[in-house]
Amino acid sequence: MESDCPLNEFDGEADVIEINQQLQHGQCRTETMIQPNGSPDSSDCGKANVVHSASDVGEDCYCAVFGDFGCIPKIAGVNGDTIHIETFLSDRERLTDLVEALKAVTEELRLQQLKPIDSTNNSDASSQTVTLVLDEVTEKQREAVTKAVAAGYYSTPREASLEELADDLGISKSAYSQRLNAVESTLATRAFANTTTDM
Repeated sequence: MESDCPLNEFDGEADVIEINQQLQHGQCRTETMIQPNGSPDSSDCGKANVVHSASDVGEDCYCAVFGDFGCIPKIAGVNGDTIHIETFLSDRERLTDLVEALKAVTEELRLQQLKPIDSTNNSDASSQTVTLVLDEVTEKQREAVTKAVAAGYYSTPREASLEELADDLGISKSAYSQRLNAVESTLATRAFANTTTDM
């Protein structure tokens, strides 16, 4: 992040408990709940301070990038120089473009989870949803599955072929298939690791 980002005001001098951000008229307005370092309990909100700040939004601000893609960034956590952000992207085909745009304005970017949203809000269906934790796969596998999801490879009917995906990445169909299989294996293991079957 650039030095004029409101979050840089704390610079490790306090534990960030909660952050709310809003873009208004070209400014990033931030409400941050902090606990000064050395305080007894960072979860004790009664002793926390709330700091309001604002800064102009530049082209190198990740907030502006999310805005360009019609997304609202939600800061889910801050740990040192690392910010954990969650967002909802309504058009999966723009996932790869969003990731590339964020890479251009950050020193390091890691996509940690891809989670499908059940549009029917069916509790039974959502209870069967498996979230892929991308820390469990390699960078090449992560790149392959991100492109596959964005291109509609897993849609019914399929909107992209394995050959097209492999050509786009500049690797063989077999190599691309191996990367997807590795991710699918990780998903299957996570989904059914605790499932028991009667034999």
